[in-house]
Amino acid sequence: MAFVRGVVSTLLFALFGIGAILISPIMVILGSPRLCQPVVRAVWFPLVWLFEVTRLIKVDRGNLGRFRGCVIAANHPSLIDVVLLSVIVPRTLYVAKHALRKNPFMAAIVRNTSLPDDERLPDAAAPYLAKGWNVLVFPEGTRSPSPDSIRQFHRGAAQLALRTGSKVVCVGIRLTRAILGKRQKPWDMGSERVVYSFSADEPSEARINPSRGLRPQANELNDELYRRVSRLCGFLL
Repeated sequence: MAFVRGVVSTLLFALFGIGAILISPIMVILGSPRLCQPVVRAVWFPLVWLFEVTRLIKVDRGNLGRFRGCVIAANHPSLIDVVLLSVIVPRTLYVAKHALRKNPFMAAIVRNTSLPDDERLPDAAAPYLAKGWNVLVFPEGTRSPSPDSIRQFHRGAAQLALRTGSKVVCVGIRLTRAILGKRQKPWDMGSERVVYSFSADEPSEARINPSRGLRPQANELNDELYRRVSRLCGFLL
């Protein structure tokens, strides 16, 4: 069974790569996250359906809602977290590492559906947040060490929320087994279907206190986001 699941997963990821190459010219022509993200979401939707119908995974969407104008802070246990969240939550852009912009398969998609992971982020994200788009940030900076733990958060999500005055919603992603994690191969899918469970808390306001500096406020909010995501994941603090 594990071998069959591995073969199916490999074929689906090959299909994913081929699809990414085929739609790359469309991404270049459209050239705007506002136009490109709905196209990519429409392509990713059947991919997620195939992962579910072949019983590789099951997606429990939980209470994920139609958030608008929120910074979404989530843990990052697997390779396809961006794909799943982009399909489940409409009008969501994501923050991508620079390395992904050089990936030969994903470069065109990433460049046209993501926001920069550097000091330009607040200015790039602010117009989208103001128009009701969401911005997904993985504060861990890379994939989690395991489904049962998360890395300490970087301040990017906290700083983005404070500098743009946006609401923040935390999302916890739980897996019944480690798949598509750091240093795991796409074909290492185990012998049983893996359940992705999503849970979110209520959006909260993030406002800068002008009498205090940004750094201490970002540190405090970052610690709060870490606690909130940890609770949603069911981790004890």
